[in-house]
Formats: sequence, structure tokens, C-alpha cells
Amino acid sequence: MELLSDEGLRLDGRRSNELRRIQCKLGVFSQPDGSAYVEQGNTKVLAAVYGPHQAPAKKSNHEECVVNCQYSMATFSTGERKKRPRGDRKSQEMTIHLQQALSAAIKTDLYPKSQIDVYIEVLMADGGNYCASVNAATLALIDAGICLKEY
Repeated sequence: MELLSDEGLRLDGRRSNELRRIQCKLGVFSQPDGSAYVEQGNTKVLAAVYGPHQAPAKKSNHEECVVNCQYSMATFSTGERKKRPRGDRKSQEMTIHLQQALSAAIKTDLYPKSQIDVYIEVLMADGGNYCASVNAATLALIDAGICLKEY
């Protein structure tokens, strides 16, 4: 399968130097402290943030907050139906990578003995799931008023 057509276009009609179309919405849910919806091309992701709130005693770190992350893909997010939207190896790896990225971006020292929960759901997967998830989670953290480094 060729990546570019004879005219120099990708399968989705973009030129080789063009980015995917990006659309973002903040505050899409009222219940969480922060939420965001991101579309990057045909990839659609929702993120919700709860916290900071008191961390359970067993997870509590006296110096910094704990960032809890959960990544899942809707069963209808790809052409192939998934039996388990989360808990599979790929979702667990994505959860770990997202947790590491978000923990590095949050000023965790400002929230001692606290926990921040980030939930990410991929509604439609068309490539770039990790990038869209990081962007959605970051916007949800901003919507929740969480202090970030370099922001």
C-alpha cells in the first residue's frame, strides 16, 4: 500500500506537509473538575479530571500529589469491535505512558497528600491516539485549574 498518491496526497487527502485538523472543546462535562474533547483528524478523545482531592492513606505521598490515570478505548472506536475496552496490554501500556507524561507536566509539589484522577476515553481511533490523549488530558487539567509546568 502506498502512503502517497501520484498527486502527492495521503489517503485522507492531506499533503505530506499538512497536519491533521484539530478541534478542541473545554468543559464538556459538568460533574468532573475539568474536562475536554479533542479531535485530531478522525481521532476523537474525551478526558475528565477529578481533583485534587485527599489521597487514600496507602497512596498518600507527604511531599507530592499522586496522579492516577485510566485510559480506555470505546468498543466501537475501531472497525474491529473490542471485547474489553480497558485492561488489555495496549491500554495498560498507554495508561502508564500517559501517567508518566502527566505526572511530569503537573506541579505535583503544590498538592501534597492529594490525588488527581485523569480518565481518558478514545471514542474514535484513526491514528495518533497517544497524541490526542495527551492533548485532551492537558486541556482537561487546565480546565480543572491544575497548575502545570511551563504553562
